[in-house]
Amino acid sequence: MSDVAARLRAFQDEAPHWLALLAQVPAEHVRRHDTIHPAFHGCIDWHSACHATWALLAYRGQSGDRQYDAIVDDILMPAKLAAEAEDLAARPQFEMPYGRAWFLRLALEDRLVMGSTRLTFMARDVAQSLIAQYRGRAVDPFAREYANPGWALINLVDYAEIENRPDIAAAAREIAAGMVSNLDRLPAEDDEDGWPDFMAVTPQFCEAMLRCGAASAKDIAAKAGARLLKLQPVTAPRKPHHYALNFSRGWALLALGAGLNDERFVSLALDHITLSLHHPSWWRGDYRAVAHWVPQFGIFALQRALRQDFPK
Repeated sequence: MSDVAARLRAFQDEAPHWLALLAQVPAEHVRRHDTIHPAFHGCIDWHSACHATWALLAYRGQSGDRQYDAIVDDILMPAKLAAEAEDLAARPQFEMPYGRAWFLRLALEDRLVMGSTRLTFMARDVAQSLIAQYRGRAVDPFAREYANPGWALINLVDYAEIENRPDIAAAAREIAAGMVSNLDRLPAEDDEDGWPDFMAVTPQFCEAMLRCGAASAKDIAAKAGARLLKLQPVTAPRKPHHYALNFSRGWALLALGAGLNDERFVSLALDHITLSLHHPSWWRGDYRAVAHWVPQFGIFALQRALRQDFPK
């Protein structure tokens, strides 16, 4: 076993402890009434409430601990979901694409963990709205933060797999194919390093191209591998959104480590994730700045690490 493989196994052994700590935060805040939305009304805004609900399901899925089931069931009551679905249909650009992509993540987690179909019809409409947003038009693959298309594509692909929807997977591949030429036009390294954002733009673009089958592992390694391996964890966040960048880089680097069969990406991912976990004020500190949303990013990074098959 290599040193990196041993490190990953040790990290996986510790991950349940971190998951439990992280899950306590959305469990506390998702029940707040920060907005007037019928279901997703906690955690300051709709998308944060949505991925807080996802986080509690993900925690249940990894741990088997049912302590948050009642919270999730109260949020996902049919009448509340019907009102949310009506609102999304009436406002096509609301939470487009970021929050809608998280809703797909919530729907697939609910199906996997609870065996539930309560989100099925709403998720189908959300998936189609994301496809309509991107199909047949020029897409900026390096749009930052809430506008980032890579996050939408990754969730479309994962949702399509869980729901056995080859049509949605094909649509995601078509959209990704229209973006793949941008592997030759990556953002300048110095420019991207200066973005105090929550979404790892280039790593996530590369993951989306790989996961959608738009680019081969060989091409991604040749065109982006060296610059990705130069990334260093954020040690001094410059604004609230910067506190989650280590987690989003970490989850993308884990996917690339598996897809490119390269343990260096796994090691770099663990560097990013571990540093942020060991700064708890970064994810359970000020409510408005970090506690309403950053723990959910940490849970997604940990979920990926726990499911990671080491490159062979």
